[in-house]
Amino acid sequence: MAKWEAYISTTITGSVHSQVASSHKLFVEKNVQYVKTLVDITLFLSCQGLAFRGHEESRLSLNQGNFKEICNLIAKHYPEFAEKFQNTTNYTSHAVQDELANLCAENIRHKITKEIEDTKVFGIMCDEARCFKQEKMSLCVRYTVGLNIVERFLGFIDVSDKQDAESLSVHIFAYLTKNNMDTFHIVAQSYDGANVMSGKFNGVQVKIKNKFPYAIYTHCMAHRINLVVIDMCKYVKETRTVFNTIEGLYIHFSHPTKNQMLVDMQKKLGIKSIHIGCLSDTRWNCRFKNCEAILHNYKAIINVLQEEIDNQTDRNANEALGILTNMSTSSFIVNLFILKDILSTINILCQMLQEKNATLGKAAILIKGVLQTFENGRSTLAFNNLWLEIQDFAKDYNINFNVPFQTQRLKRIRREPNRLNDFVLTTATGAEEPNEVDNATAEDYFRVNTYFKVLDSIIVNMKKRFCTESLEMAESIDNFFKLNIEKSKFFIDHYKDLLDVNCYNLKSEITVVKNYLTLKTGKDDISLEDLKTFIIKNVYPNIYKLLQVALTLPISSATCERSFSAMRRIKTWMRSTMVENRFNDLSILNIEKDLAKKINNNDIVNAFSNKNRYIVLK
Repeated sequence: MAKWEAYISTTITGSVHSQVASSHKLFVEKNVQYVKTLVDITLFLSCQGLAFRGHEESRLSLNQGNFKEICNLIAKHYPEFAEKFQNTTNYTSHAVQDELANLCAENIRHKITKEIEDTKVFGIMCDEARCFKQEKMSLCVRYTVGLNIVERFLGFIDVSDKQDAESLSVHIFAYLTKNNMDTFHIVAQSYDGANVMSGKFNGVQVKIKNKFPYAIYTHCMAHRINLVVIDMCKYVKETRTVFNTIEGLYIHFSHPTKNQMLVDMQKKLGIKSIHIGCLSDTRWNCRFKNCEAILHNYKAIINVLQEEIDNQTDRNANEALGILTNMSTSSFIVNLFILKDILSTINILCQMLQEKNATLGKAAILIKGVLQTFENGRSTLAFNNLWLEIQDFAKDYNINFNVPFQTQRLKRIRREPNRLNDFVLTTATGAEEPNEVDNATAEDYFRVNTYFKVLDSIIVNMKKRFCTESLEMAESIDNFFKLNIEKSKFFIDHYKDLLDVNCYNLKSEITVVKNYLTLKTGKDDISLEDLKTFIIKNVYPNIYKLLQVALTLPISSATCERSFSAMRRIKTWMRSTMVENRFNDLSILNIEKDLAKKINNNDIVNAFSNKNRYIVLK
């Protein structure tokens, strides 16, 4: 009977072997869940750009660091986690934290490599920045998943030892090999205009082309448009005066007391608070935003500066007097309005060039459109409309318009050289006739000597930096998107051997697609979105492959610039001693948040369990 009762019991509870197996399985599940929680904490801190460790992490410390403090918080509410966490070996050491971060980062890099493996072609973007005492180069890649554009950050490379073209190219090749990308083809590269990167004979772009001959180089278009504005400031003295005054305003109101006075004045006048920012050569829209901010806050700024001068509160009253004098001149007001009008157009182009899904073909069209806008705007009618706004503004603040040469006469009249007699000039070296000087209005003077001068500088520099040769590939790609095989010959011929494109079949495919889309949409113009929705890889293989490459070509290195913002958030002054590998792992987790949040914890736990551990995970 005892044996019978034991048999009945085993049918209900299971055999001893099965009970031991079930117990082991439950034990492993608890351990796996514990490590998964540690992985979640690692991902949370990495994505938020927070520090992991504290200065003192003993159990008696009031602040054990973010990682252990989060563990303590979870342990309060989950007894199963607390049971494991309170053990002597709880896997929260510095080494384990670094290992978990590394496994998560490697998981993201592996996903990027697998996505590129489908097309086997990609473009690279590089830029350099200083990080404390080190020089860092950001390496980003651009590729397509299907026909969708993707730009990803790969990592920061320490190039502190040397910054010549040979060293930089060696670092790039080594990093690509480390991430198993050396077997794929680089079809494009985009950097800034520094000689070491863009040099035609010994630059990095040439070193890359020697190994990957199809890697066409594109000078970052966002940098180029920014250089157009900087060059305009160099050539036109009046614009430098405006921006110097804005810089002086920023410095003056950076003092807490004066800033509070400005904020209080804005509240008193019922003006929305818009702060004046620092001018920078790398933040591409700061000049436009500051021009807007000055015009918006003009009344509040004038009132605060006048109060300072009247009260003579401190030694900076003379500085306030100088700024107020500059801001009250007609030249400052006119130039400020002109710059706001012109920079607003340039800002549209700047914003588009920084988008991740912007294409080379779209960029070429927009650049031509902006250039045409400036050329059309160089007219008396366009300035008349702007002059009406300037007059209304000047009337509100009692600003008088005086023509400079009416108040400042030359002591000795200079004669114009005879060699200039046959030229059409807006400004002559010789003095103008007295009658012409006396009859000239302020509107005429500022139209010719300010508005046209600024516009001419912008137009000339844009034509120089976006010349036909530099946009040849962009225009060819734009024509390919329109399925114009004749005008897209430059693009097709450059990549047909790499992609093994059959030109005869390509022509047939283009004819079929063009006829179908024309009948379907009822219009002759074919958009890129129409192609994306209609082109199927198996049916139109040649168009599909060329489309992927056309979308892969980068137009700017803005993704690298964004990574530098993350770099300064992660490696702060309090974390300046962070080692290179850990910094790289945390950077990719922070920058590529969308991939980090999709990481499967089971993959990380499986990789973590490949080493011998005290904790049983299998």
